[in-house]
Amino acid sequence: RFTAEFDFRTYDAEGVILYAESLDNSAWILLALRDGKIEIQFKNEFGTKVTSGGKAINDGLWHIVSVEELEHSISVKIAKEAVMSINSPGTLFKQSQGFLETKVYIAGLPRRVGGALVKQINPRLDGCIRAWNLMNQGHSGVNEVIQEKQSKHCLVAVGRGSFYPGTGMAAFQINYNNLDSAEDWLINVTLSIRPSTDTGVMFALVSNETVPLALSIVDSNSSDSQKITVTIGSIIVAQLESKKLCTPRRVQVGLLVTKQELELAVDSHTDRSNSEQLSTLHQAMMANVVTYLGGLP
Repeated sequence: RFTAEFDFRTYDAEGVILYAESLDNSAWILLALRDGKIEIQFKNEFGTKVTSGGKAINDGLWHIVSVEELEHSISVKIAKEAVMSINSPGTLFKQSQGFLETKVYIAGLPRRVGGALVKQINPRLDGCIRAWNLMNQGHSGVNEVIQEKQSKHCLVAVGRGSFYPGTGMAAFQINYNNLDSAEDWLINVTLSIRPSTDTGVMFALVSNETVPLALSIVDSNSSDSQKITVTIGSIIVAQLESKKLCTPRRVQVGLLVTKQELELAVDSHTDRSNSEQLSTLHQAMMANVVTYLGGLP
């Protein structure tokens, strides 16, 4: 019968942990997270079921999760304690010549499956899984795949927030206009940063092929300090030097911009500017800008 056990850690509230299906795709089981809680969906020859239960486990701590198919039910345990028992008439997967063969997908779904689920879910999961034991065969097959792919390796330490490796960024459609006046707009950004490299774009507004505004870390000539700069187009309009940023400490960065004035704050230091470049930014704000975090397109 189907069994799986592993250690699991995440801050994500929703996503697929594991999906297994028969070779002919006629039966499947989905183990996922929804609202931070474990959810099970499955289908076999007798029908489909979906159920969730237990406490939320998206707290960034390690949890031992196990799923076991028993004679008439599917049991889900967290830290060896049962949180769900789902009645299951018949076996989940049929044996073939005395063997049970399944295809297993980790942290995602095969593309053709999405619409066939009992209850739709956002499959993308940011999390970490270790100490695999699939079908009582230990980590056989899993380790080989993971060892070869650096992108699949777990980070030793995690914390709430967003991690930008330099190869990806996030884009947002944000309206900065004041509702009272189409001519008035306000950009107000507060970041708590802990960088691991000394150069990079943290926040930017992009208009077509131009970058009307960017907040960046720039390497300094000094070995014990770095600069945080604000640029409008290619012109630096505000800049503050900070002690070496790439340390375990967090640095508070604030950026406040209107069409009249720009203010950059790093920890307790402030730099203000009413540069004529603000008129260039104003023109861009009257058009359409896309907000980027962690890099540029």
